[in-house]
Amino acid sequence: MAEKLISKRGFARLQTAVRWMVRAMAALLAIGAACSDFFSANPPDEQNLFYFFGPPTRIRFIDVDGALHATPFVYRYELEDPLNVIYQEQTDARYPLRFFAQGYSYRLFGFIPASRHLTRGSDGSFFYLLGADKLGRDVFARVAAGARISLLVVATGIAIYGLLGLCIGGLAGMQGGWPDRALMRFSEFVLAIPALYLLLALRALLPQKLPAWEATLLGVGTIALVSWPPMARGVRGLIIQLRQAPFVEAARSLGGTPGQIFFRHMLPALAPFVLAQSTLAAPLFLLGEVLLSFLGVGFGSADQSWGSQLRDAQDLRILTDFRWNLAPLFSVFATLLCLNVLTSRPDEREFRRTTL
Repeated sequence: MAEKLISKRGFARLQTAVRWMVRAMAALLAIGAACSDFFSANPPDEQNLFYFFGPPTRIRFIDVDGALHATPFVYRYELEDPLNVIYQEQTDARYPLRFFAQGYSYRLFGFIPASRHLTRGSDGSFFYLLGADKLGRDVFARVAAGARISLLVVATGIAIYGLLGLCIGGLAGMQGGWPDRALMRFSEFVLAIPALYLLLALRALLPQKLPAWEATLLGVGTIALVSWPPMARGVRGLIIQLRQAPFVEAARSLGGTPGQIFFRHMLPALAPFVLAQSTLAAPLFLLGEVLLSFLGVGFGSADQSWGSQLRDAQDLRILTDFRWNLAPLFSVFATLLCLNVLTSRPDEREFRRTTL
């Protein structure tokens, strides 16, 4: 018995530690997405054809002579074999890293003009923390910029998904009768539609080149259009239960209108379900954006979304020789891990205390 108790306590502690680690990872992803340009040494769209498929720059404290230096530095890379894309470090000169240095201009949080960067290489050196892609663009800068776009897609998609499900489910549950039956039959029809083919058809009807904000709304809008039925059906079922609740009957007997009863009394009771269902749908929007961009029907190739970057990683040599170009894949995995762990039920006792 004591061994089982110790094992349960140890598992609970491990679960708590893992949860806090995932929370820290999620915080780093959010901070990196919001301040992507500050952490990037190079612009995400800047091409350096002298460093195509360049390897990640090694940060060193000890030089080739064995001397220890307090300031980190890098060596310059030169292309030795263009055919096989082999680079060699040139150890004849050290290039110290500069912290909080001036660089290209950007807007912090989207509206604050800034030009400071956390780390930049000295003049005459290339500093690519995660290497470069086939056009010589900084992989780390593109992954950080892609986090901003992909997480914006997730946040916008959750908002549209929750609003659609709440409005349709609320209308069906409050009205009842033929509107309820019509909306539920329509939701069953939407569930039967092949989502991928619908997305491809809607995208084919629009121009190939779209601004970034229009592409964002298109991506999350089309995904939300085929994913709202579970939310609506859940909201409708809860409203049918709440219509017989004592506090709703009391509000109705005091002359409350259906709108007042819904917004003042039912909506607070629906909020936990709507928030939980919306967060559970977050991976759907992230995977949907990655899939659409990977297939070339979402964001344009000039944007830095994770799906667009993975579309460039279909070359077999990237899997064997230039593996740093798979960094967006690990970013997607880390984000999905954070979403799944943070939206999972931490303890059954919390739900026993939740009542309508």
